[in-house]
Amino acid sequence: MELLFLILAVVGIIVAIIFGFLQVVVPFVKGEVTFTKRYPFVISVAQHSKRAQRRKRLKQKKSIVILPLENLGKPEDEYFAAGIAEEITSRLASVSGLAVISRTSANQYANTDKTIDQIGEELGVEYALEGTVRWARTPEGSDRVRVTSQLIKAADDTHLWADTYDRVLDDLFDIQSEIAQQVVVQLGAKILERERKALEKKPTGNIEAYHAYLQARYYATRPHFSLDNWQRVIDYAEQAVACDPDFTDAYIELAKAHSKFYFFWYDHTDKRRAMAKQAVKRATELSPDSPHVHLATGLYYLWVYRDTSKALQELDIAEKGLPNSAAVIEAKAAVFEVQGRWDDVVDAYEKAFMLSPRDASLPMAIAHAQWVTRRYQEAIEACDQAIALAPDDAWPYLTKAFACWSWKGDNKRAKAALASIRCEHAWTPWAWYWAELFERKFQDALERLDVVPGEWIRLKTWARPLVLLRGFAYELMNESEKARVQYESARKMLEQEIKKAPDDPRYHSSLGIVYANLGMHREAVEQGTKAVDLLPIAEDSFYGIPYVLDLAFIYTIIGEHDKALKQLKYLLSIPSWLSVPWCEMDPRWDRLRDNPKFQEILKKHAGS
Repeated sequence: MELLFLILAVVGIIVAIIFGFLQVVVPFVKGEVTFTKRYPFVISVAQHSKRAQRRKRLKQKKSIVILPLENLGKPEDEYFAAGIAEEITSRLASVSGLAVISRTSANQYANTDKTIDQIGEELGVEYALEGTVRWARTPEGSDRVRVTSQLIKAADDTHLWADTYDRVLDDLFDIQSEIAQQVVVQLGAKILERERKALEKKPTGNIEAYHAYLQARYYATRPHFSLDNWQRVIDYAEQAVACDPDFTDAYIELAKAHSKFYFFWYDHTDKRRAMAKQAVKRATELSPDSPHVHLATGLYYLWVYRDTSKALQELDIAEKGLPNSAAVIEAKAAVFEVQGRWDDVVDAYEKAFMLSPRDASLPMAIAHAQWVTRRYQEAIEACDQAIALAPDDAWPYLTKAFACWSWKGDNKRAKAALASIRCEHAWTPWAWYWAELFERKFQDALERLDVVPGEWIRLKTWARPLVLLRGFAYELMNESEKARVQYESARKMLEQEIKKAPDDPRYHSSLGIVYANLGMHREAVEQGTKAVDLLPIAEDSFYGIPYVLDLAFIYTIIGEHDKALKQLKYLLSIPSWLSVPWCEMDPRWDRLRDNPKFQEILKKHAGS
């Protein structure tokens, strides 16, 4: 009898294995499902394998961090010390035999009390270069610079090499080159001829131009995109090229800054695009083989034209000359985001994170990709990792809240994340407004808008007049007359804005919603459709999402529910932040609640 039970048990196990195999493989072979969508654990295994391979490759290289050089001069000379450290880092990043930690992570250790071995352990590096900088000004203009540097083995605090450079300021480039070359020699790294030239480069013969450039770089490397900081980048870079019209690196900064202004819709004009093009053209004329020029050109094609093919061509060239640059890898990840290659996005950001393990923006970017691909638990874990690295940054908390909404419609947990934000951020009142609406706390939602300065919330994905948001809240409160007054005000503001920015989908999308609520059905659809046409998902897999969502809302308002459902069904079937739990709590879809087709769609995509 025992033998019979044993045989039956074995047979049962075999049947279960065969059944499981068929459940996984057959749908995949027939094209009914992909491993990526239905079996995320397969991705996880693949990603772990890639991580292991990358770690192995990195361990085969000598790894080093260039720590922030201590500024012994005036406080306003901080940019000067920071620039020298960044330049040494950039030169060493061109050496393929070295793994160089990015400046973003290295900057976390400015004024730190941590020992070198602690820093080495946290960053996973074998060596560290530290030092000091003093810029001594003289009345007659023969300024001097004194730089000390020492190379240390992190594990046992062994000093492998140290030197002091006390020279006239014009010798600054020679100092940077000599320090970089000494690091290569001391670490025994193999070096190619083109890499040797990169170590010895002299970016400009005009020291005044170089000072302006260092200040441009200082503001370009401040955390997060800030209009004020990026305008300073442009101002200082223009000073640099005024002093030296042949200064390639300054044109690179101009190209990136102008392109970034255009991409983030702060100045989406032909004039701004032309300025970006001219800066790229001049940099290319001066240094056609520079990997930094190719990096800037790649970003120009991405940010100005969303031309991912040309962008990747340029970035591939840049990567050959800068094999250990986290900036190049991040740029490629940004291209993959536009293309919707989300597994490649995660893979690239993880690779960059190994070169910049203290940069909170990288796990944040990983979380963003995992959120859109509906790997919510992994997204939240990545947010928590970013929070641990940068607890004062707003984005990890915001994305964590978004992931909570998408995953389980968990507004309580989302609100807890929002409540943890310690700084002012444009997205915060927007997120709070929706958090209150999800709980049908309409008056609280209105009060969340009262703290917003000005008359707009302008984000990368949406641009809404506050009166439009107030109108929707009043509508949900059944105060239709108040809602109409708000919508009329919003109409005038948006129509005026579209005259100034006719190709900005954010304004067309918002105006479509306003027209729909004012009973202008044909005009509403025209505006919503125009927004989708201006930035379709085929051209940008993330930034195209909000306009499809708004078009669905427009169709819902005007009663064309089948067309609304078509848009929602589409967003639920592709990588996007829309999910069944989000649909269930979002008041925009209250008009669809009793629609059997809506319920059928939610049922079909539940758990996906």
